[in-house]
Amino acid sequence: MAATLLERFGRRLRVAMVGGGIGSYIGETHAIALRTDGLWDLVAGAFSRTPATNAATGRSWLVPPDRTYADHRALIAGESARADPVDAVIVATRPSSHAEIACDLLEAGFHVICEKPLTDTAADARRVAAAVAGSGRRLMLTHCYSGYPMVRQAREMVARGDLGRITLVESRFAGGMYAANTPPGSWRVDGTEGGVTALIADLGTHALHLAEFVAGRRITTVAADLARVAPEHVAFDNAYLGLGFEGGARGRCWSTSQAAGATHGLAVTVYGDRGSVAWDHDTPETLWWRADGEPDRLLTKAGPAATPAAIAASRFTAGHPDGYALAFANLYRDFARALLADALGEDPVPYLVDLPDVADGVRTLAVVEAAVRSDEAGRPVSVDT
Repeated sequence: MAATLLERFGRRLRVAMVGGGIGSYIGETHAIALRTDGLWDLVAGAFSRTPATNAATGRSWLVPPDRTYADHRALIAGESARADPVDAVIVATRPSSHAEIACDLLEAGFHVICEKPLTDTAADARRVAAAVAGSGRRLMLTHCYSGYPMVRQAREMVARGDLGRITLVESRFAGGMYAANTPPGSWRVDGTEGGVTALIADLGTHALHLAEFVAGRRITTVAADLARVAPEHVAFDNAYLGLGFEGGARGRCWSTSQAAGATHGLAVTVYGDRGSVAWDHDTPETLWWRADGEPDRLLTKAGPAATPAAIAASRFTAGHPDGYALAFANLYRDFARALLADALGEDPVPYLVDLPDVADGVRTLAVVEAAVRSDEAGRPVSVDT
């Protein structure tokens, strides 16, 4: 049996985290995901701007005090001076700080794992993309829902032509997190960070990315209706977007925080002239396949109709759910394998093909930017990429 990439590399990849301290939902999610396959060691970080929280987080994750840094600049200086620096750094702060942190890390020679959205403006996203291109380093964007086996199955079915000519694309992230009340400090809607697009850039980019990821086509035009359903919100809390895709397909994307009672609200459906596929995060282990003129089929994760991409992303046999954490972990596994292949002089492309990257981050924010222009102009506009 051939030795694995990890065996040949001889050690786990070392990773640090900026942000994600105690009390951070996303920090804990990253910590779980990166440990799943034994490919990463979390050995350093600048976890919080609050010194006590920063120190406590380092202790809780067994990060040595000398590798628990005050901020990302101290982390760069400290790790760059070590004989055993980290290979990559996770950026798990709020979007308004992503551009500065990511650019500094890339310039210093570290690979970056960045929370979505890539930044809070399209201009900053393009700045990060330029930094990636100039650094020779890699950036993975954690649009984690692309790690689900049945999302990858849907993408593969579209790509191999099962649906025929793609005609329509529907996606949504319709949650109700701010429908009943808005807690103090709710930056996604209070305008303090990210401005009027804070919510649709943060959560809405998941729905936009999922639409492009599964359909395999880029969004080229937007006709937007943006609203503040809750009058106290400064940022838009509801967005209906009419979309045009490469190749002529039409689509709709709905993102909101006002869908009261919604459990999660993320879903995507892609239609072709021979059938459609539909995936809903509330039932993530299954995929509806509706071929024209045939009975509807409910495909299951790792089931008899599973595609190679879905099988590769499945950790357990059919009937044994994988879930959110393992979908997230699939991104970490793929990115680790790509970095290991790079280091060993092998082809990383097989591990990168389904990974969200800096280009995805630029495109989704360009769509958000176009949505604002469309809403202001009252007409469809082109997406500037």
